[in-house]
Order: sequence, then C-alpha cells, then structure tokens
Amino acid sequence: MDTFIAALKVGPRGNVIGVDMTDEQRTKAERLRDRDGFKNVTYLKGYIENVPVPAASVDVVISNGVINLATDKTAVFREAARLLKSGGRLAISDIVTEVQLPETIVCNSTLWAACIGGAAQQENYRGHIQAAGLSVAKVQDNPTYQFISDNARGASEKFGVKSISLLAVKP
Repeated sequence: MDTFIAALKVGPRGNVIGVDMTDEQRTKAERLRDRDGFKNVTYLKGYIENVPVPAASVDVVISNGVINLATDKTAVFREAARLLKSGGRLAISDIVTEVQLPETIVCNSTLWAACIGGAAQQENYRGHIQAAGLSVAKVQDNPTYQFISDNARGASEKFGVKSISLLAVKP
C-alpha cells in the first residue's frame, strides 16, 4: 500500500522501489501493482539492513512500522543513510518506548510479533539515526494508534510504548 501511495506522489516521472525479504509479499505486491497499472513501482528482494540499490541514489526512504522488528537498528539507519542522496529524507512511523524495556519483554516472542518486544527507547532510537549521519528534523507522537492485544496494551501503559512519526534529513 505504501508503495502505491508513494507512486501517486512521485507521479509518472518518479520511481518507487519496494523492498521485502519474503517472496510471498513481493508476489502479492507485484500482482496488485500490475492489476492497478503502477508502471513506476519495482519490488526487490532484500532486507532493511541491506537494500540492493546503489549508494546515494534515493531521494526518500520510508518505513511504516518495520524498524522495530529489526534486531540491529544501527545497521538499518546506516543503510538508510547510505541510500539517500544529499538532502534526502528518511520518513518513518514506528514503535518506540519511553523507557528501556526489560528482558522479560524483549525476549517475549508474542510481544515481538506485536511490535513491542523490539521497540527501542525513544532517545536511543534518535541516537541511532544521528549516529548514521542523519539529522532528525521532526518527531511527533501518533496518539490515535492503538495496540490490539491485552499484553501489548499492558506493555504500552507500563513502559510508554507508543507510535511515532519521524522525519530525518541527510546533510
């Protein structure tokens, strides 16, 4: 869905590249792309930490709730910085926490699947982005985001787990 919205934003002269590690997701996305005639969208097999695209070739990197699932967030943000041209932007929505999560949460596979177990403490998250050479321009909470499961809601209340949107720029 995000690639189709991006394709509408960049218009017929722009290009959108979606990256996914699973063949099933790419096949589904390609089917929908072809059905709806998005000729400026391409899907590549890859991982968020290792995107098969040349350095400094991308204007915008977007991610919607995926980085919290990555175990090495430093590598994710370094890769985003590698991909971006000078002046390029990183625009993401993700799950972060107000405080560092305890091992009982981080090691809970159910809470990882609920996008909680892998959430980074918000200041550490920003630190990873800045360490990659990007400048954080804007951060805002997404207060309407709600977790579904009781476990996830409980962790959200206890540890300040929340959804944010963030914009960073490569100098």
